[in-house]
Formats: sequence, C-alpha cells, structure tokens
Amino acid sequence: SMNYGLDEYCYNIIETLQECLDPLDIEHPVVITESGRALIAYSSMLLFNVLEVRDHKPGTIPEIVPDDSPDMLVNLYAVLNNVKLQNLQECYNDAIYYRDELRELFHHGQATLRERALAENVSLAILEKISELLPQARRVSAELESLPELLSDIYYGNFSLFQSLPDIWAIDQIFPIMPIHRLNEKPTRAAVIADMTCDCDGKIDSFSYEDGIRKTLPLHPLIEGEEYYLSVFLVGAYQETLGDLHNLFGDTNVVSVHINEDGSFDFVREFHGDSIADVLSYVEYDPKVMQEQFRKLAEQAVRDGKISVPMRQQMLRAFSDSMNGYTFFE
Repeated sequence: SMNYGLDEYCYNIIETLQECLDPLDIEHPVVITESGRALIAYSSMLLFNVLEVRDHKPGTIPEIVPDDSPDMLVNLYAVLNNVKLQNLQECYNDAIYYRDELRELFHHGQATLRERALAENVSLAILEKISELLPQARRVSAELESLPELLSDIYYGNFSLFQSLPDIWAIDQIFPIMPIHRLNEKPTRAAVIADMTCDCDGKIDSFSYEDGIRKTLPLHPLIEGEEYYLSVFLVGAYQETLGDLHNLFGDTNVVSVHINEDGSFDFVREFHGDSIADVLSYVEYDPKVMQEQFRKLAEQAVRDGKISVPMRQQMLRAFSDSMNGYTFFE
C-alpha cells in the first residue's frame, strides 16, 4: 500500500531528472506521467452487506464454581476474581496455562464436555477483563497488545476477497473501508472482516487510519431485521480484472453512476453479475444437461410415490431459479 504522499512522489521524479540533466546543461522537459492507480482508483468502490457477526463474548458463567470441578477450573475461577491493573500479565499467563491444562484433561477423558465449555468461557471472560484494563496500563507486553485483535468480532461480508479484492490477498494492499450509513452513531465494536469463501485467507485484518495501520476496524453492532452495509473505496479498474472464481463466486453486479452538477445522480449502466449457471459453464458443466437430469430424477420420484406432482413442479421451479440466480447471497 502507498506509504508516501503525492507531493513526495512528484518531488522524487523531478529531483531524479534534475540530478541527471543539470550537470549536462540540458533543458528540463515537460514531465507527463500516467499513474494508473492514482488516476483510476477513485472511479469505483465495492459495496456489500454484512450477513452475520461472530463475537467472542463469554457465555453465562455460574457465580460459584460447580462442585467436584477439576482443579484447573477452580484455578480459572480464582484468576477471574483476581484480575487487577497491577497483575494483568500474570492473570493472562495463568488463564492460558489453566485453560490449556484443562483441554489436556478433556482429551484424556478426565474432564467432561461441560467442564471444558465452562473453562473456555471463564478464560474468555478473563481475557476480556484484561483487555478492558489495558488502556490504563503503563507497560504492555506484545502478547497483551495483540489481545484486542484476538478478541475482535468477525463480520462476515457478502463478497469474495479473491474475486473482488485480490490485491489484499496477493500483495497486502490496504484499501479504505467504512460503513456507508449510521454515520451519526459511534461504532462500538472492534472487528475484522471475512468473506464468504471457505479459505482462511479470505479475510481483511489490516485497515488504514489517519495515524497509520491498525488490525481492527470500528463498526456498529448489527440491528436485527436491518441490513448493514460496508464499502471498500479506491478499488479502481484492476481488482475485478485480476479476480478469479475461487469457490465459484462469480462477477458481482455493477452499476455506473453519474453525479450531476446539482448533486443528483443517474444510473447510467447496469450489469448483472454471473449466475450460478454461468459459473458452472466456466468449469465445463452444462446447466441444461444438469437441469434435464434433475427433471428425470423428479419424474422418477413422482412415479415411485416419493413426491407429489405439485411438489415436483415446485422443486423444478426452485432448481431453475437457483441456476439463474446470483452466486452471492440474495
């Protein structure tokens, strides 16, 4: 990602030319440059909705440790009740140690599933307590510095990183990302963003700020029944061209927007993204053949009395709609 300003970029070019030409008394030329990303980046953005959020909030924890609990679980309770600003590192070390020891007990059949689940919840509550006190600490170790990142929410976006933002994966490019609504509300959740692919690399965990790069992005908690939209800016013309069909997610819907002088706008052109049938045909599957095979299976199911005729019609219609539908969640 760019770690310099436009002035510095221009200065370096002119300085290099000047150092070469002045000793030879050659007149300075008119310099014309075409910097692709600088010119084109502003022309497009990726807009997507958030499908769900996974947080790291601990579940309900009984106030008193259950009877006959393993010593490691008893110790975790003691740590939970002893977290203070003066012993954050000690509590962190103890929480990780006791949690891992109880996991070993579980693997050897010496702790129950309920006991392990409770241990995970208690250790998570300890880490959350430590994270809340970190801003008040004078000295913080590297382990504790990374704690807010480890406890961050995961916002699952309706997009494919490999199709729409491959430079994030390929060259660690950093794009500006932010919500496009609820801007009058303070975002209270620290989050990373994951896409819809099953690939562990399909995530965004570096974000640009005025003061540099951070590992989480402040976002709003989701409101039940309402969509939440994020946008990736300065995408330019290259990302969709470089993108691929990883996990068979195709091209996205595209709309070209013209902003008028009075601030109004017009949708100039609209392009529908790839359908499931389109993507299957790219990998040498014939959608028509697949639909015919499905129809034969449905006919056989009717003859065998497994489904009714109306159910057959409903299934064929659903199959056809799916094949013609978007590869992303609708």
